[in-house]
Amino acid sequence: MKPYYRSFRVQIVLSTLGAFFLLILSTAYILLSTQKIQEFSKRNFEQERFLKSIQDDLAAYEGPLMEFLSTRSSNALAQIFIDTQNLRQKLPGYRQILGNPMDLKERELYALIFYYLNLADTAIEEKRGRNIPAYTAIYEEMDSLKKHINREIDTLSTERYRSQLGAYQQFLTESGALQLWNFIFIISMSVFSVLILLYSINRFTNPLVKLSAMTKELSSGNFNIPDMETGRGIEEFDQVIEAFNHMKSEISKYIEEIRWQENIKQEYMQEKLRNMKMEGLVRHMEIYALQAQMNPHFLFNTINTGMQLAIVEGADRTGEYMDYMARLFRHIIRNKEIIVPLRYEIRGLDYYFYIIRVRFPRNFTVTLDCGEELLDAYKVPVSILQPLVENSVIHAFKDAGEDFLRHITVGGRMEGKRLVLSVQDNGMGIPQEMIKKLLHPQPIDESSVSRVMGLENVIQRLYFFYPGDAGVVDIETGPQGTTVIIRIDTEREPCIAF
Repeated sequence: MKPYYRSFRVQIVLSTLGAFFLLILSTAYILLSTQKIQEFSKRNFEQERFLKSIQDDLAAYEGPLMEFLSTRSSNALAQIFIDTQNLRQKLPGYRQILGNPMDLKERELYALIFYYLNLADTAIEEKRGRNIPAYTAIYEEMDSLKKHINREIDTLSTERYRSQLGAYQQFLTESGALQLWNFIFIISMSVFSVLILLYSINRFTNPLVKLSAMTKELSSGNFNIPDMETGRGIEEFDQVIEAFNHMKSEISKYIEEIRWQENIKQEYMQEKLRNMKMEGLVRHMEIYALQAQMNPHFLFNTINTGMQLAIVEGADRTGEYMDYMARLFRHIIRNKEIIVPLRYEIRGLDYYFYIIRVRFPRNFTVTLDCGEELLDAYKVPVSILQPLVENSVIHAFKDAGEDFLRHITVGGRMEGKRLVLSVQDNGMGIPQEMIKKLLHPQPIDESSVSRVMGLENVIQRLYFFYPGDAGVVDIETGPQGTTVIIRIDTEREPCIAF
């Protein structure tokens, strides 16, 4: 049995009751706020009303007293006793005053009124004893005391009124603040009511929207959409959804011919995957072919320099030179990895720098500026720095004189998520047309043999490893020399397909 609260009618009633409850809550809050303002006003003027009532009671007390002193009326005497008792009960008792002058004057005023009532009792006793001079003198004193009490009440009222001017300002401030809070509360309740209304509308319309979308899908011939879920909405809507799901399932049984389209799609995807594997294999072979290229000019010059050293200097230095040359060759040949740690590339540069310093001992300096923390943290394609340095050695100083101080700097740093490697020389630079040609290489099969040597070798391989990344390599040139900059995205894996 389904819960009764899932019925559409029950949901409507609950939403209506919720909105009605919020309305009652808002009205109750406004009523309480109004009562709070009234209580504040009443509290500020309550003392004034009390003093005015005391003054009126004293004025009413004088009539029965005069009547009794004049006629000894028993009715007047009874009224005097009643009024005296009422006044004594009405006046507050003793209370401690904590430095408030107004409260001190008020307590003195109450003491005078008590004294006035005591004088009235004495005058009544003298009247009963027929002591005319005594009660006449007492009455005159009472009359003078009454005038003094009235003046004190007026003075106290005036001073209290002046002191309440500040309280009135506070009253206005609190009243304004209360009105602001009332406004904020009403707005909040209104927004909350709108949110509840929107939530209710969404619950009522969401199943219809989903049903309409599924109907549109079915009309376009897509019967593979999943069934709509039931049990979370309105009971009547769930019944419609269950009927729709059943209808969709029945119709799909009569369109089995759609399956052959799926088979064709699977075969197409498999064929595409095979083509991608073949393309990756070809690219991999191209990379190996590029890496296998060696510059014979460099080998010839290196061996020739070794022979000259052997003749001119002697076996020790020649042996060291040939040892570093052997290390460099071994470093280049023995590694079969395509992607290597940066430290591996830097170690090969150290070997190569030694050979350069021997070949050009007087007018050639090389500098390596790469932080130790980068060497093991990042990997790069193999043989991307040494060919750039060799390119500078061979081509950058062709027209330089023998006394020209040649300098090459290899640097490594981080720029955000990119590892930036640079090779900079102070040679003659490269024409802009050549730079454009280098940065837009042709396919391997359209290139000459020289295109896979040196700088073009590195650019070609970088485009292979990082396709679609136009900023992976850049060339900056000018009168002061040329800088080749490699920017490797460290968060991106090189494209190595098998």
